Amino acid sequence: MFIYSIVDTIYYWPLNIMKLRIKNAILGDEESFAKVQVAAWRAAYTEFMGREFLNSLSLAQRSEMWEDALTHQCLGKYLVAEIQKYIQGFPVSGPARDDDLDQSAAELVALNVHPEFWRRKIGTSLLDAVLESVSNDNFKSILLWVIKGNVPAIKLYKRFGFVSSGRSKIDNSHFGNQLHELRYSRSLN
Repeated sequence: MFIYSIVDTIYYWPLNIMKLRIKNAILGDEESFAKVQVAAWRAAYTEFMGREFLNSLSLAQRSEMWEDALTHQCLGKYLVAEIQKYIQGFPVSGPARDDDLDQSAAELVALNVHPEFWRRKIGTSLLDAVLESVSNDNFKSILLWVIKGNVPAIKLYKRFGFVSSGRSKIDNSHFGNQLHELRYSRSLN
């Protein structure tokens, strides 16, 4: 099992003190994963997936999906960002799934942060943790797929050195919503 050094960072914002703790996800975190994912998707993806689809997302179904994922982690890494003991974000990473890449490439499969905590360095901290994790696992590069037009996400990834690979795909796995996705990657050397 993946052992990640726990990162404790304190950020100060007006009238609040937030302590961020990044650690491995465990079975039992699936409900929190579902709540964060549904809230994040509803806030970020309306123009891409449509309000009808996003409103139809079921916390119970998403929780069941995440329970299955956490039960059968295989080669994936699941981290969580806790704030005051509540999960407010998570990334999922693992070996790259694209057929044109070898075993030296990792993939950031998901990065979700609850919208109440956007622009407070949660996503940045989680991305730092993922990059450290895949580097420690001796991967040489990392890729991700991002929805074309998702400017905030693309800006974040570019700040971390991700560049467009020129590859794109259409993802139809979201109940008929065609998502045009772009592949970004970066070296880990």
